[in-house]
Amino acid sequence: MTCAYCEEQMSDYLENGLGAAERGAVEVHLRACNACNELLAGMTEVLEWGRTFPVYEPPAWLAARILANTPRVARETWVDTFVSIGRWIIEPRTAMAIFTATLVLGWMGSLAGISPNWATIVRDPAAIYDGAQGLVNRAYDEAVRAYYRSPLVTEIQSRIEELREIS
Repeated sequence: MTCAYCEEQMSDYLENGLGAAERGAVEVHLRACNACNELLAGMTEVLEWGRTFPVYEPPAWLAARILANTPRVARETWVDTFVSIGRWIIEPRTAMAIFTATLVLGWMGSLAGISPNWATIVRDPAAIYDGAQGLVNRAYDEAVRAYYRSPLVTEIQSRIEELREIS
């Protein structure tokens, strides 16, 4: 038996909760191991000290007060979640934030030269997605081309070509 296993079994040993075979193994280990024997003595002392504490009867009102002050845990349903989201959206500051964001995004789009053709959007709402996709693809293409034309990348490519010629 190891000291770690003996320490795990020590509480059950003190409370007479071990079977005969395990109790005998713990007693054999305790006779051979001074550290575990000292731990057992310390635990016994703490238990004896705890038994000297006075025991007071609780007041009659304590149980009712504890139950009254204990919050009830209720499960939230999907309906409750959607209702709370709806209340959040209807709040004045959230509605104002959505309205302001719409105005600012529209203003920034007009500054960038993005003006939708409303007749096309009404006939085909997917045109918004297609237009945005084309705009993003063009912006990405321009960014990649600008990167490869930058002086740093050009210098790196020329150095790589020089090294290839040397080797």
